[in-house]
Amino acid sequence: MKLYTEEQLINTVEAIRDYLKNYPEKFHESMIKKHLMNLAPIELPSDEEIKKMMELDGMEFDEFDPYDVSYLGGAKLMHFLIQGGKQ
Repeated sequence: MKLYTEEQLINTVEAIRDYLKNYPEKFHESMIKKHLMNLAPIELPSDEEIKKMMELDGMEFDEFDPYDVSYLGGAKLMHFLIQGGKQ
């Protein structure tokens, strides 16, 4: 999943409005595509990527460790909330 900041979205809307208003129609599509391609999204890690990060940190899934559970649980909760979930 890719996320964009509010500032990025506002700038994009303003840029597209400017393109439509001030440039010939034949350039609209290419300019908008170029602008969108230059946005830098925030990419969330998948559950698998979170588990891999935990393993790289030396955490094991076979043993019960409250730190492991809270680490994975916290990462999954943030993932869920950022995707628009409600708690």
